[in-house]
Amino acid sequence: MNIIIYNNQFIKLLYRIVLVMIPGLLSAQEVLIHSHNDYRQTVPFYHAYTQKVASIEADIYATGKPGELLVAHDRVELPVAPTLDESYIQPIVKLFGQNNGRSWENSDNTLILLIDLKTPVDPTLDILIDKLKQFPEVFDPTVNPYAVRVVISGNRPAPEKFAQYPPVISFDGDKTMYTPEQLERITMVSLNFANYSRWKGEGSMTEDELARVVKTINDVHALGKPIRFWGTPDGVTAWNTLHRLGVDYINTDHPEACKAYFRDFE
Repeated sequence: MNIIIYNNQFIKLLYRIVLVMIPGLLSAQEVLIHSHNDYRQTVPFYHAYTQKVASIEADIYATGKPGELLVAHDRVELPVAPTLDESYIQPIVKLFGQNNGRSWENSDNTLILLIDLKTPVDPTLDILIDKLKQFPEVFDPTVNPYAVRVVISGNRPAPEKFAQYPPVISFDGDKTMYTPEQLERITMVSLNFANYSRWKGEGSMTEDELARVVKTINDVHALGKPIRFWGTPDGVTAWNTLHRLGVDYINTDHPEACKAYFRDFE
């Protein structure tokens, strides 16, 4: 006879058991850090890159000028916003040349450049693809297995159109249901933490919230994909909790502090 136990008390007990029993295993795993809104760092790209974060995020706007993509959070910033080329593409290309075709010298780790499209897919994505195609050894994993993975978030094409795009880009999932064909073009899944919990990073999540978060993590992992929550609390308690619950990419506006924390995690 199979007995299925699924209630809040059980989830809470299981969570406590997990926190006690597996910290040693978790500390042995590499923690993947996502530099959220990286372009707002004092030194965009390089600040996060020197910390060897796994993923760096840039929001882009097509301006109407041929081939121009600007990096900014809001439209009001566009008059003084830098281009994607000067902020991210050119530095990455230069470093790949210095590192013998890899993100970091003597490292098999691959960097993710998560591009959040703030303007419509057409023409923003085509402009981006044209730029990336100029450097296949840097951005095309079919040419170089160590290529940077450019992952498209924000305004994305419909999932049924994912397969139409070249391998210089892949996609950021925003739900937990996709066809196998669509999943082949998805690198990670990023979900709004506020849809599952109102936790602000102090104390503990409520039992119901914890159950929802754990279930969502499991649902994404069942797809064979890593998960990132955005809009999470951003501090030591949150980083620690989310990592222990199995979140793959820790979202932070403080990549240096986050990296330092997990460097000394044990």
